[in-house]
Amino acid sequence: MKAVIFDMDGVIVDTNPHHRIAWREYYERYGKTLSDADFVQYVSGKHNNDILGHLFSGKALTADESARLAHEKEALFRDLYRSAITPIAGLIPFLQALKAANILTAVATSAPVENLDFVMDALNIRQYFDALLNESMVSHPKPDPEIYQQAMTMLGVEPADSIIFEDSMTGIQAAKASGALVVGMATTQSADELYPFVDDVAVDFTNMTLDRLEKLVKVF
Repeated sequence: MKAVIFDMDGVIVDTNPHHRIAWREYYERYGKTLSDADFVQYVSGKHNNDILGHLFSGKALTADESARLAHEKEALFRDLYRSAITPIAGLIPFLQALKAANILTAVATSAPVENLDFVMDALNIRQYFDALLNESMVSHPKPDPEIYQQAMTMLGVEPADSIIFEDSMTGIQAAKASGALVVGMATTQSADELYPFVDDVAVDFTNMTLDRLEKLVKVF
């Protein structure tokens, strides 16, 4: 194992409850409702362009309109989450252990760079990562594996040397398609829902150790 790559939402921070609130408020602005089931199906792990396509179904949005609407929603999310932001339990000690062992690290998120910077700086964890990737750095969003392939290229590692932490089914599809081992974070969906699709499952990082990851690599 040479590298560990993290999704951000639902992995580094449990933003999904606040994203759900923000999207629900945003849907209501435009006269629609967003149920919890709809959130899982149409929002969680999806690129903003896909979500906006669902919200404004039947209306062709220009690239500029999509960018403006996405920016508007993400600004709403950051305002809602600013006072509540906290890392997933055990994250900081785990990152410190990875660094002490000279394991390379990256964040590969479908979120915009403003959200990535917001999380990195609010938690003061930027120094723990060797590469940071956001939505603007890829042409094909998850479930396409492009962002994870780019992360591996930036880190100079092969899929066989990499472990990815993901929470959403869309992200897990991307991670598995990249060829890496995948640990599912049971924040968005239950462990039972994740197990058939990932190589290991964790609810947080409190029991995540280098030994556990090395054993996972040896099994596969």
